[in-house]
Amino acid sequence: MRLFSIILSTLFHPLLMVTYGITFALMGTFLALYPLRMKLLIWGSAFLSTAVLPGLFIYLLTRTGAASDLELTKRKERALPYLIVITSEALCLYFLYRMMMPFWLIAILMGICVALLIALCINFFWKISAHMIGIGGLLGGLMGVARIHLINPYLLFIAVLLIAGLLGTSRIFLKRHTPLQVYAGFSLGFMCTFVASMMSYIYLFI
Repeated sequence: MRLFSIILSTLFHPLLMVTYGITFALMGTFLALYPLRMKLLIWGSAFLSTAVLPGLFIYLLTRTGAASDLELTKRKERALPYLIVITSEALCLYFLYRMMMPFWLIAILMGICVALLIALCINFFWKISAHMIGIGGLLGGLMGVARIHLINPYLLFIAVLLIAGLLGTSRIFLKRHTPLQVYAGFSLGFMCTFVASMMSYIYLFI
């Protein structure tokens, strides 16, 4: 069970959530019509800016002793990594804006940045689950995009919900978070991205 929990926490690490979301956008929306070369450019840039670069910075923090481990178990060590991840998300957002990506995609990334900023503020006095912010944000973004495009990928929704449940259970089993921290993280991520996507939906009519 412990090995399964570690593998699940790695496969659905918070830094990978934007990449998963971009993958769905490029395959499940009208963006699938883009040429393969352009899709690879968008996907690769998102992966590099939101997963590889912040992951490298966090690794360097552990090597220099600024963080005790890659999991950032200690709450007081999370402030700088949060700022690094927020900066990387903003960099990806700017790139997508320059690539003239649809507003709903940019809005969802804005929602992620808002969720991370709120998590950073919460982190000063309480530890919230970043893994659950990530998976909650992914589900909120997927549901928002589905609403905008009038599609119903219910099997995908079920899969993400099951993964979210298993991931939350894994974080509790590994004693990284309490149940309340898991629920709070999921709720924060989901609300921020879903509300952001709905705001972009209103923008379409304006």
